[in-house]
Amino acid sequence: MDFASTSNLVALAGPIYLLAVAIPLSLIDVRQRRLPNRLVLPGLPIALVGQAFGCLFGTNWLALAVAVVWMLAGFAVGLLFNRMNALGMGDVKLISLICLNLGWFGWQWPLAALTVAFGLATVLVLALFAVGRYRLSSTIPLGPYLLTGFLASTIALVLS
Repeated sequence: MDFASTSNLVALAGPIYLLAVAIPLSLIDVRQRRLPNRLVLPGLPIALVGQAFGCLFGTNWLALAVAVVWMLAGFAVGLLFNRMNALGMGDVKLISLICLNLGWFGWQWPLAALTVAFGLATVLVLALFAVGRYRLSSTIPLGPYLLTGFLASTIALVLS
Protein backbone atom coordinates (compact mmCIF):
# COMPACT_ATOMS: atom_id res chain seq x y z
CA MET A 1 0.00 0.00 0.00
CA ASP A 2 1.38 3.38 -0.97
CA PHE A 3 0.76 5.49 2.12
CA ALA A 4 2.97 8.26 0.80
CA SER A 5 0.33 9.28 -1.74
CA THR A 6 -1.64 12.35 -0.73
CA SER A 7 -4.94 10.55 -1.23
CA ASN A 8 -4.05 7.83 1.27
CA LEU A 9 -2.53 10.28 3.74
CA VAL A 10 -5.77 12.26 4.09
CA ALA A 11 -7.78 9.03 4.19
CA LEU A 12 -5.76 8.02 7.26
CA ALA A 13 -7.60 10.67 9.32
CA GLY A 14 -10.27 8.13 10.29
CA PRO A 15 -7.94 5.30 11.32
CA ILE A 16 -5.72 7.74 13.23
CA TYR A 17 -8.75 9.04 15.13
CA LEU A 18 -9.90 5.52 15.97
CA LEU A 19 -6.43 4.52 17.15
CA ALA A 20 -6.32 7.68 19.30
CA VAL A 21 -9.55 6.79 21.12
CA ALA A 22 -8.96 3.02 21.26
CA ILE A 23 -7.56 2.93 24.79
CA PRO A 24 -10.23 5.19 26.35
CA LEU A 25 -12.95 3.25 24.51
CA SER A 26 -11.56 -0.08 25.71
CA LEU A 27 -11.27 1.08 29.31
CA ILE A 28 -14.80 2.49 29.35
CA ASP A 29 -16.20 -0.70 27.80
CA VAL A 30 -14.44 -2.91 30.34
CA ARG A 31 -15.55 -0.76 33.29
CA GLN A 32 -19.04 0.29 32.20
CA ARG A 33 -19.98 -2.17 29.42
CA ARG A 34 -20.69 0.65 26.98
CA LEU A 35 -19.01 2.47 24.09
CA PRO A 36 -19.97 6.14 24.35
CA ASN A 37 -21.28 7.90 21.27
CA ARG A 38 -19.12 10.93 22.07
CA LEU A 39 -16.05 8.86 21.22
CA VAL A 40 -17.36 6.54 18.50
CA LEU A 41 -19.59 8.76 16.37
CA PRO A 42 -17.09 11.56 15.58
CA GLY A 43 -15.03 8.91 13.78
CA LEU A 44 -17.66 8.56 11.04
CA PRO A 45 -17.49 12.12 9.64
CA ILE A 46 -13.73 12.25 10.21
CA ALA A 47 -13.26 9.10 8.12
CA LEU A 48 -15.78 10.12 5.45
CA VAL A 49 -14.31 13.61 5.01
CA GLY A 50 -10.77 12.22 4.91
CA GLN A 51 -11.78 9.64 2.32
CA ALA A 52 -13.70 12.19 0.24
CA PHE A 53 -10.62 14.42 0.18
CA GLY A 54 -8.59 11.34 -0.73
CA CYS A 55 -10.82 10.92 -3.77
CA LEU A 56 -10.28 14.57 -4.69
CA PHE A 57 -6.52 14.02 -4.50
CA GLY A 58 -6.59 11.20 -6.98
CA THR A 59 -7.86 7.96 -5.50
CA ASN A 60 -10.50 6.17 -7.48
CA TRP A 61 -13.96 6.83 -6.06
CA LEU A 62 -14.42 3.07 -5.95
CA ALA A 63 -12.36 3.01 -2.74
CA LEU A 64 -14.91 5.28 -1.07
CA ALA A 65 -17.78 3.18 -2.40
CA VAL A 66 -16.21 -0.02 -1.02
CA ALA A 67 -15.70 1.65 2.37
CA VAL A 68 -19.29 2.89 2.53
CA VAL A 69 -20.69 -0.49 1.45
CA TRP A 70 -18.62 -2.18 4.17
CA MET A 71 -19.84 0.36 6.74
CA LEU A 72 -23.49 -0.22 5.77
CA ALA A 73 -23.06 -4.00 5.70
CA GLY A 74 -21.35 -3.94 9.09
CA PHE A 75 -24.16 -1.83 10.50
CA ALA A 76 -26.88 -4.04 9.00
CA VAL A 77 -25.38 -7.30 10.26
CA GLY A 78 -24.57 -5.73 13.62
CA LEU A 79 -28.12 -4.42 13.94
CA LEU A 80 -29.45 -7.89 13.20
CA PHE A 81 -27.31 -9.30 16.02
CA ASN A 82 -28.39 -6.42 18.26
CA ARG A 83 -32.03 -7.35 17.69
CA MET A 84 -31.15 -10.90 18.78
CA ASN A 85 -29.54 -9.45 21.96
CA ALA A 86 -26.11 -10.67 20.88
CA LEU A 87 -24.48 -7.21 20.45
CA GLY A 88 -24.93 -3.82 22.03
CA MET A 89 -25.54 -0.76 19.86
CA GLY A 90 -22.13 0.63 20.80
CA ASP A 91 -20.57 -2.50 19.31
CA VAL A 92 -22.71 -2.09 16.18
CA LYS A 93 -21.55 1.50 15.69
CA LEU A 94 -17.92 0.57 16.36
CA ILE A 95 -18.11 -2.27 13.82
CA SER A 96 -19.49 0.20 11.27
CA LEU A 97 -16.65 2.63 11.96
CA ILE A 98 -14.02 -0.09 11.70
CA CYS A 99 -15.48 -1.27 8.39
CA LEU A 100 -15.56 2.28 7.02
CA ASN A 101 -11.96 2.97 8.01
CA LEU A 102 -10.50 -0.26 6.69
CA GLY A 103 -12.77 -0.71 3.68
CA TRP A 104 -11.07 2.26 2.00
CA PHE A 105 -7.85 0.24 1.76
CA GLY A 106 -9.46 -2.93 0.41
CA TRP A 107 -12.36 -5.30 0.93
CA GLN A 108 -10.20 -7.80 2.85
CA TRP A 109 -9.17 -5.49 5.72
CA PRO A 110 -12.54 -5.14 7.48
CA LEU A 111 -13.01 -8.89 7.13
CA ALA A 112 -9.60 -9.51 8.69
CA ALA A 113 -10.30 -7.11 11.57
CA LEU A 114 -13.65 -8.69 12.41
CA THR A 115 -12.25 -12.21 12.11
CA VAL A 116 -9.45 -11.39 14.56
CA ALA A 117 -11.86 -9.62 16.94
CA PHE A 118 -14.47 -12.35 17.08
CA GLY A 119 -11.81 -15.06 17.08
CA LEU A 120 -10.12 -13.56 20.14
CA ALA A 121 -13.42 -13.04 21.91
CA THR A 122 -14.43 -16.64 21.20
CA VAL A 123 -11.15 -17.98 22.59
CA LEU A 124 -11.64 -15.91 25.75
CA VAL A 125 -15.23 -17.06 26.24
CA LEU A 126 -14.27 -20.71 25.71
CA ALA A 127 -11.41 -20.39 28.21
CA LEU A 128 -13.66 -18.71 30.78
CA PHE A 129 -16.34 -21.34 30.19
CA ALA A 130 -13.78 -24.13 30.67
CA VAL A 131 -12.71 -22.77 34.06
CA GLY A 132 -16.30 -22.10 35.17
CA ARG A 133 -16.14 -18.30 35.12
CA TYR A 134 -18.58 -17.88 32.24
CA ARG A 135 -22.21 -18.87 31.88
CA LEU A 136 -24.31 -18.82 28.74
CA SER A 137 -26.16 -15.79 30.10
CA SER A 138 -22.90 -13.86 30.71
CA THR A 139 -21.65 -11.00 28.58
CA ILE A 140 -18.20 -9.68 27.75
CA PRO A 141 -17.15 -6.21 26.68
CA LEU A 142 -16.58 -6.67 22.95
CA GLY A 143 -15.06 -3.23 22.27
CA PRO A 144 -11.49 -4.15 23.27
CA TYR A 145 -11.58 -7.16 20.94
CA LEU A 146 -12.99 -5.12 18.06
CA LEU A 147 -10.28 -2.53 18.59
CA THR A 148 -7.59 -5.22 18.83
CA GLY A 149 -8.79 -6.62 15.50
CA PHE A 150 -8.70 -3.11 14.05
CA LEU A 151 -5.17 -2.56 15.33
CA ALA A 152 -3.95 -5.94 14.05
CA SER A 153 -5.44 -5.30 10.61
CA THR A 154 -4.02 -1.78 10.51
CA ILE A 155 -0.55 -3.09 11.34
CA ALA A 156 -0.87 -5.82 8.69
CA LEU A 157 -2.07 -3.22 6.19
CA VAL A 158 0.86 -0.91 6.87
CA LEU A 159 3.32 -3.81 6.61
CA SER A 160 1.84 -5.10 3.34
